[in-house]
Amino acid sequence: MKYKLLSLNVGRPETYETDKGELNSAYRKTPVKGPVHLTCLNFEGDEQADKKNHGGRDKAVCLYPAQHYRHWEDHYGQEFSFPSFGENLTVEGIDERDIRIGDIFQLGEAILQVSEPRKPCYIIARTHGIDDFPARVMEKGFSGFYLRVLREGNVTSGDYMTLIEPHPDEVTVNDVNEVRYHDRDNATEIRRIVAVEPLAGGLKQSLNKRLQK
Repeated sequence: MKYKLLSLNVGRPETYETDKGELNSAYRKTPVKGPVHLTCLNFEGDEQADKKNHGGRDKAVCLYPAQHYRHWEDHYGQEFSFPSFGENLTVEGIDERDIRIGDIFQLGEAILQVSEPRKPCYIIARTHGIDDFPARVMEKGFSGFYLRVLREGNVTSGDYMTLIEPHPDEVTVNDVNEVRYHDRDNATEIRRIVAVEPLAGGLKQSLNKRLQK
């Protein structure tokens, strides 16, 4: 399976005005043609404002499926241009229902591994001035996801993201979203998910705590 990278996006923290006051964030990224070097922590020219909740090796790269834009444009009756979801990679055709935690891809010179779904937060609401945006993303499951970098290298907009090693446990990004937001007390499913070795450590810890309760 291969998927085309339609937009490669980077950004540094900035303070900008929203309808609820100032916001300091690197959410508003800018498309770049590249090639851009990807390290184990981020793309050159990309940073995170809130390093407690964003960034790190398990969240080095944020990806959002390009086809989801059409859903949100229809839902809210307005246009969203790349990268309206603060993603580094806007990729056509890739889908949370098909992609598994631990899947390994080649993109340009880099090798990436899916680590966890992205969790929508207040920043998407504040940036776009749409209060219910995070809730609608969780409800629909159109979260996007994070990847860790297994091999550093250059990436260029227009490159293809090629699946080179599917993970055998077959726990999809959507499976994790279901447990996270809708089927929270399904202990059997939570155990299946936390058993996936490449699942990001922070999320694995959070789900294990839920099991203990």
